[in-house]
Amino acid sequence: MQIKRINHLCSAYPCHSGLEDCTFCYCPFYPCLKAELGSYIYSENLKKEVWSCENCNVVHKQKTVDKIFKLIRENTAL
Repeated sequence: MQIKRINHLCSAYPCHSGLEDCTFCYCPFYPCLKAELGSYIYSENLKKEVWSCENCNVVHKQKTVDKIFKLIRENTAL
């Protein structure tokens, strides 16, 4: 049974629709630069283009989070 890890107290919640897992509040792959997951947008605040992944929810899928944890465990010397 998979645990649904949702942080309802997060100031950005809900950052995406269809959330399954909020373990990673910020994407560890940012910026991935994959056109199917995001794009460059102009930021008025920063006065430049920045990578936007507002339409990506890959890191909020339980299978993705589980794979990331598995990679961390396999590649971390204790």
